[in-house]
Amino acid sequence: MIFRGVLLLALLSFSALWGMDRDGARAVSAERRASGMISLKNDARLARAAYHHAKYLGRLRAKGHTERPGRSFFYGKTPFERFARAGYPSRVGVENISYGDRNYRHSVRVLMSTVYHRLAFLDLRIDAIGSSEYGNRKGRIYVYDMAASTIADLCQKGESGGSGKYLYGVCANPKTRISQQAFSSALRRIERRNPRIVLYPYPGMNNAPRRYIRETPDPFPKLYGAGVPVTAQFNPAYYRKVRLLSFRLYDRKGRKLPAKVLTPGNDRHEKLPPNTFVLAPLKTLQQGESYRAVLEVDADGKRVRKEWTFHTR
Repeated sequence: MIFRGVLLLALLSFSALWGMDRDGARAVSAERRASGMISLKNDARLARAAYHHAKYLGRLRAKGHTERPGRSFFYGKTPFERFARAGYPSRVGVENISYGDRNYRHSVRVLMSTVYHRLAFLDLRIDAIGSSEYGNRKGRIYVYDMAASTIADLCQKGESGGSGKYLYGVCANPKTRISQQAFSSALRRIERRNPRIVLYPYPGMNNAPRRYIRETPDPFPKLYGAGVPVTAQFNPAYYRKVRLLSFRLYDRKGRKLPAKVLTPGNDRHEKLPPNTFVLAPLKTLQQGESYRAVLEVDADGKRVRKEWTFHTR
């Protein structure tokens, strides 16, 4: 699983109670539902892990996903370790962080204007989330910890049977082993609850963001003033191998916008999931404009064409 870090650093002073914090789940799930995906169920254990990391970052004026042992407010070096210490049965998941945003809704909107962080929220294999904020009106830190409940269930039951290879380090208990077959099947159950193809900005979106928000790591380090990226994910539960043929974006007058296309093959950070494609316009999109995206791929030997429109706010 991929863990990602972001954006700016804010100075913070007080916390939200992790056990009562559900606004993050609502904000993320709203974006997922609009994209045709399943919502994420709020999990208090993941919220506890998110709270402690947000507190660590805020109190130490730090950033990133890694904590240093021996420092004040240390809870776990990696998101994996923090999941386990908070009582979550598995060590598999994704974590998003934003700094300095006004509220959860704003934080999620900012992260949805990136590439890697957006894809973390739109991960096809997660169905649980815990979130927490830490800070005051001068700026807040928002942490989102997300995972697969089906993997947590496997870990709670203990060693899973099955033939073939076994995986270690998946569960909070390092001695628990999970068969690779059971692990893959558990993730596949979540994937099958999601659409065959996930597009963002989603078809018919009326308030799409206009520009790309720079992130760390940055998939477009030399692309300044870029427009909001357009992403297309092909669900591995339904597609095995997808090859990109073309990806284009047009304005209301039918003019093709200059853009850079990112694929798993040319992603320098190797963070794009398989069968995921990104189009980044070279310039910020216009306010109140309509755009038409056209995507053509070879999916398991069959030509698939997707065409949809969205509108900027």
